[in-house]
This record gives sequence, C-alpha cells and structure tokens, in this order.
Amino acid sequence: MKRIGDVNKLLISAAMLLSMAIVSGCSDTFLVTKDGKSYFFGSNREGLYKMLCESGDLNKILADTKLSQSIKDNLYKYNCTPSQSRDKVKEIYSSMTSEQRRELRLAFQLHGYDINLMAC
Repeated sequence: MKRIGDVNKLLISAAMLLSMAIVSGCSDTFLVTKDGKSYFFGSNREGLYKMLCESGDLNKILADTKLSQSIKDNLYKYNCTPSQSRDKVKEIYSSMTSEQRRELRLAFQLHGYDINLMAC
C-alpha cells in the first residue's frame, strides 16, 4: 500500500512540474499571484493594474532591484501609465539577462507575491 502512495506522490509531483513548465513556457513574462488573484506580468488586466499600480507595489518592487533606472522606468511606464503595453513589457523582459529576470521575480516574492503559481 505504501508503494502505491509513493507512486501517486511521484505522479502528482511530475504533473505539477509539467504544469509549471507549460505556464512559464507559454508566456514571455511570468505569472504573479497575490490574495488569490493571478495575472501575467505586463497584461492589460484591470485587476493587475489595481494590484501593482494603484497599490504602489510595483514602485516598491522595482526599488528593491538593482535593475538600471531605464529598465525600472520602462517597466513602470508600460504597466502603470496610459502608455500601458503588454508587448513592450514582454520586449523589455525578454531583453533582460536571466540574472535580472530572476532578481525581478525575487523582488516580487519579497513583497508577498507568488510567482508562476496558479491559485485554485
């Protein structure tokens, strides 16, 4: 019986890893989740705007990174101003080094966000 339980745990773990790979591979950015709400970073959703911009969280998150000021300014501009553009955010994010992308994701986590986690 214990062996069946171990196999089930292994299958569930494999399914979760596959889901995460699919979610992260199907987007040019990443999924941010807070308080049970999930959005792709850079999406033009009103909920994301309220979560990041109206709350002031994106300014705090960007301030906690060592990204260049121009990257910070552009990420803020294309997420939180009338110039909002999903494509520009994707373009900026894809131009960042893997270390810069990791630093940005970690800054989100420091401010209570989950990364690439789908809320049920």
